[in-house]
Amino acid sequence: MKTKTIYTIIILLFVITNIKAQSDGCSAATVVAVTANCSSPTSGTTIGATQTIAGCVGTADDDVWYKFTATATNHMITVVPSASMDPVVQLFSGICSSLNSISCMDNGLTGETETIYANGLTIGNVYTIRIYHYYAGSGSGTFTICVTTAPTPPSNDNCANATLLNVNTSCSYTNSTSLGATQSQVGCAGTADDDAWFKFVATNSVQTITVDPSVSMDAVVELFAGACATLTSITCMDIGFTDDNEVINAVGLIPGNTYYIRVYDYYASTGGAPFQICIVGAATPTPSNDEPCNAIVLPQVTSSCNFLNFTTTGATTSTTSPTPSSCAGGSAPQQGGFNNSPQPKDVWFAITVPSSGIISITAQPSYGISDGVMALYSGICSSLTQIACSDDYNYPSIANDYKPFILASGLTPGTTVYLRYWAFNGNTTGNFGICVSTPENDNCGGSLYICDLNGYTGTTSAAYSVDRPCNMRGNAEMNDPPTYTYTPGTCQYGIFGLGGSWGTGAPNCDVRIDNNSWIRFTASNTTATLTVNIYNCFVGSYPSGGIQMQMFSSNGSCCNFTPVSDFKEGSSLLTITANNLTIGNDYYLMIDGFAGDICSYSITASAGVQFTNITTASSSICIGQTIVLHGPDGASSYLWSPGGQTTQDITVTPVYSQTYSLEVTGVCGDRQTLNILITVNNLPTASISPATSTICNGQSATLTASGGTSYIWSNGGNTASITVSPGSSTNYTVTVT
Repeated sequence: MKTKTIYTIIILLFVITNIKAQSDGCSAATVVAVTANCSSPTSGTTIGATQTIAGCVGTADDDVWYKFTATATNHMITVVPSASMDPVVQLFSGICSSLNSISCMDNGLTGETETIYANGLTIGNVYTIRIYHYYAGSGSGTFTICVTTAPTPPSNDNCANATLLNVNTSCSYTNSTSLGATQSQVGCAGTADDDAWFKFVATNSVQTITVDPSVSMDAVVELFAGACATLTSITCMDIGFTDDNEVINAVGLIPGNTYYIRVYDYYASTGGAPFQICIVGAATPTPSNDEPCNAIVLPQVTSSCNFLNFTTTGATTSTTSPTPSSCAGGSAPQQGGFNNSPQPKDVWFAITVPSSGIISITAQPSYGISDGVMALYSGICSSLTQIACSDDYNYPSIANDYKPFILASGLTPGTTVYLRYWAFNGNTTGNFGICVSTPENDNCGGSLYICDLNGYTGTTSAAYSVDRPCNMRGNAEMNDPPTYTYTPGTCQYGIFGLGGSWGTGAPNCDVRIDNNSWIRFTASNTTATLTVNIYNCFVGSYPSGGIQMQMFSSNGSCCNFTPVSDFKEGSSLLTITANNLTIGNDYYLMIDGFAGDICSYSITASAGVQFTNITTASSSICIGQTIVLHGPDGASSYLWSPGGQTTQDITVTPVYSQTYSLEVTGVCGDRQTLNILITVNNLPTASISPATSTICNGQSATLTASGGTSYIWSNGGNTASITVSPGSSTNYTVTVT
């Protein structure tokens, strides 16, 4: 009887790490004790060491290894080099065969100390440290290392313990630090893992906040209103770079109110740094804008309606300015109360006319002075001519009908006009809010193009007129221009509010257009999802008031509109999704006041109108493999970390699992940070059982592979076990993943 022998050949790939000196390899890491301070550091050297794995930056051809057991959730690792060494310090979690990089620090230059402030550690776990000279070779090579308990967080580490700052007439710095501070909430820019908190009582509606950071700090400064449990961000300032001052010129504050400030370093794992902070403001008994020549300059006018809060408390009556006249909505003699005694107490603002030559000024609903008046003037502050005056305006809400509204057109772009605000009753002073906007996107042809909708704020202002280009009309509006007869509850098949394959519509057939505006954007994906936050509605809660919106495609000339999204209406938080978009094509978002309501809103783009994430063939690879990370198309700049490359794509060969970050800048100048985790798997140890087998002709044998999760056999099989009946002696191989 003939027998046949089956021989199996398995090729195993493996990595051999040569250990040549003490600490010259992860498995030989020197134990470093955690101490209270760095008075007795451990001495070390990279001289004679060899490379273990690829470096996170620089050339890791001389890395040495240390390890410590965490005794707290936060520790500080300090490496002090000799004069000619530029140390790189890297912190890992995990065992040597599956290290996970937590931090890579290379902030300093040759001879400068490197410090890692590690937080979020697990008490009792062992962590590994790698040290090497940034450049080829070891430089002078010697250094000391210590692992200490992290600095005690500053007393103002959270909002509840914010340090009270005085407001002075000139900058008088208070020394502070974010060293040892921990994160309170998500940062408005960068990584807020070291935020420190301050508070102050506004002395008037204008305050200047200055932060002077130390040389290694890139300060981010954020201003909040409200209480610690319900903070509202007013301004986030991150214009400067490392060691540059950050200044917030805050306007619209309410005298006597408490405001909060937080300061932190833009970059992660720096542990914080010292800085100075001061607040400057005029502590006067009357508002700083009590007279026209001291008018507060309002921010640049855009289509957004951002209400700013002010006060007439302490104001006096301006006697050098013209007496208001023809105040719309008011009773005879239409002087806005200036015919009474005592006369009203007024405050002043300066507005730069936008390029459209149109401004609308809206009083904040349900806030402050209930019966307000305002007037608009041209000229110079000492010689003014009235343009318009508004006493009462028929807002879409009875509760706000005694508030004013001004829409002025035909103004000269770039010139300054002056706004005067007061309470009708001369005995009344108090707080109020105003916003100044321009209806620059009042019609489709003048739609506002926004390359990144994230953070955009707008309004359904009374300044917006009805715009029904081409086939655009509400689903309850009959196509009989110019009247467009509105019959609520009867479907007239207007496309605004129409449902279909693109999404749901308005089932009650009650949609009409009252004060719509237009936004145009470019799709970066086949689906676009927007989250819209609605607030400051004059009418109030839906279904009494709110806004309504839908997205459309067009033929490019504001005609032949086709819905591409569901129709949404509400007065709080909405999510609207467009489908089947063509990447690179422009689409329209039309926003209208529900029943003509006036509301403010802000938009966050969850997908489709912002940069897509980093892409790669696979985010899970075997050790030793090389992959290409691809940044999104269309950015004006790219910055990768780690590595610092500025190209759209990078090629990497990671030796441990780690996260790669890419900071991209769009054509609007906005920074967006993208992240991708690349998981590095150890090579499998493959085996076949039995390794050899002898069978008779016509018999079969079962071969079983192990050591992986997927298998491809040389005969085409793709399961762990195969049964074979060879006609002659045959070698079988298996590729194990």
